[in-house]
Amino acid sequence: MFVLSSMKRGTKITDNYLKTYTIQSGFQNVSKMFNKASALVLLTLVVVTCSLETPIIGILSQETFIVSHLFPEERHDSFIAASYVKHIESGGGRVVPIWIGQSEDYYRRVVSYTNGVLFPGGGTYFNVTGGYGQAAKQIYKFALEANTKGIYYPVWGSCLGMEVLAFASLDGKDIRVDCLLKNVAVPLNFTKAARKSKLFSKAPKSVLTALASQDVAFNFHRYCLTKSVLEENSILSNWKVLATNKDVNQLEFISAMESKEFPIYGVQFHPEKNQFEFEKNKIPHSKEAVEVAQYFGNFFVDEARRNNNTFPSIATEKKSLIYNYNPRYTGLKGNSVYEQLYVFDKTDFEAAQLL
Repeated sequence: MFVLSSMKRGTKITDNYLKTYTIQSGFQNVSKMFNKASALVLLTLVVVTCSLETPIIGILSQETFIVSHLFPEERHDSFIAASYVKHIESGGGRVVPIWIGQSEDYYRRVVSYTNGVLFPGGGTYFNVTGGYGQAAKQIYKFALEANTKGIYYPVWGSCLGMEVLAFASLDGKDIRVDCLLKNVAVPLNFTKAARKSKLFSKAPKSVLTALASQDVAFNFHRYCLTKSVLEENSILSNWKVLATNKDVNQLEFISAMESKEFPIYGVQFHPEKNQFEFEKNKIPHSKEAVEVAQYFGNFFVDEARRNNNTFPSIATEKKSLIYNYNPRYTGLKGNSVYEQLYVFDKTDFEAAQLL
């Protein structure tokens, strides 16, 4: 079998069982050995192969409440921290920004075109009409539908993103509790369930050792989820709690969890910051901290490689990618927790609707 993942015009492909043939631009002229139907099948194979090797992951944007002070004379509707984009790219994935405030059909298309979705951390309210929480709820619903049908569709949530997993699974009920642990890196307290979990069972020993013994899990949150609050709301049985920690008031909270049934994962800490954020002096950047962060990025992108969704056309795919936007350097401003941000307004939403 041959893999056609980076085909250029005039590329020659040989096989022990086939004579050399040349694929012309756009597969319009294929040598007599193949008819049009065969060429179409081959083109489909190329598209799917590219999708599997370099999956496209949607990252949900959010309201600008916590970053608007960085652009006092500008008006923006949503943002994505560039560190999440880099985190996915470091694992070999590509990124599509997901807009807030869109229709149900838009979020259905998001799940049908992409190979996975990431709910990032940040700071916003879940009950804002047309906001982050409402969008996450729609996406989560369609992700569950896909997985129930046997389509492997992974979902990841970091910090706020893990919290919104519970919100979405309860159809919009916010069960977070006050839980302060800001600008602090800690080791994880693994549970027995971690040993046989998808998230950690195949992790390198060096990663598990660092996570269990070194301050490599960076926390920056004022809310969290606890086992008791999940149990009170009858959803604890749906999740494996893989690790816990305690906040400044000794409240034990969930640091890592995964769905028992589907490829859905949440962590309360910030792997992406170990690699790509430098504005807070307590973020760990040691070799071990970066290795741990890279493990999570690799893990989720590998999960997305198990999904073979594709965009309806190459043109739609290219129009949707994050490469169409330029990150803004905010580290210079002195009061930013982010090095770089992608900021969006309504004209961006209108220009790239995944149509």
